[in-house]
Amino acid sequence: MKYYLILTFFIFSSICKGADFETFFPHVIKVEGVLFTVTQYDKGGATKFGVTYSTYKTWCDSKPIEIMLCDKDGNGRITKNDLRLTVLLDVKPIYKKCYWDAVKADSIKNQAVAELFVDFIINSGAGYKNSNIKAVQRIVGVVADGKIGEKTLKAINEYPPQKLYNKLHKHRLNYYYSIAHGTQKTFLKGWLNRLQTLKSIHKNYKIT
Repeated sequence: MKYYLILTFFIFSSICKGADFETFFPHVIKVEGVLFTVTQYDKGGATKFGVTYSTYKTWCDSKPIEIMLCDKDGNGRITKNDLRLTVLLDVKPIYKKCYWDAVKADSIKNQAVAELFVDFIINSGAGYKNSNIKAVQRIVGVVADGKIGEKTLKAINEYPPQKLYNKLHKHRLNYYYSIAHGTQKTFLKGWLNRLQTLKSIHKNYKIT
């Protein structure tokens, strides 16, 4: 009986296991890059490992214990220079808490779908009034309230994974083309390359 219960637990755990952040993290770093950059016309401003200075400072300011860890140059202030001095492990919890956990990706069963969704929020934000989250909700046929709750997660997990992946991929393509005008047009190639890189990674996944 004891061994039966243990076996049942492991089978149940494997069936219910959701997407894994540890698998995703190196993928997002691959598409974001590792250099400190300040690119003209980039609305994100100063960036390193894909984390903008604004995001970095907000993260540090919201966690008093993080201030000492964030203040890399020891001048008592969180500046762009501190972002420049960050190492990869500094930004890992930011990606986990601010993006992965924000959409409850651990509860999304399919790894590729979870990664494509979370990366959308990382790259484009939740959107005005959570419009990018609402777009995913419309695809899976739930009320588009911009909140990731049980009904949304259930709908995501019950939707055919390959079909959902393809629709989300197409939505991201359309979204990029819709905002690629004026000074932002110069970033279109990079956005498309990002999607293609992820798609290449996900070819090794079992999406169906």
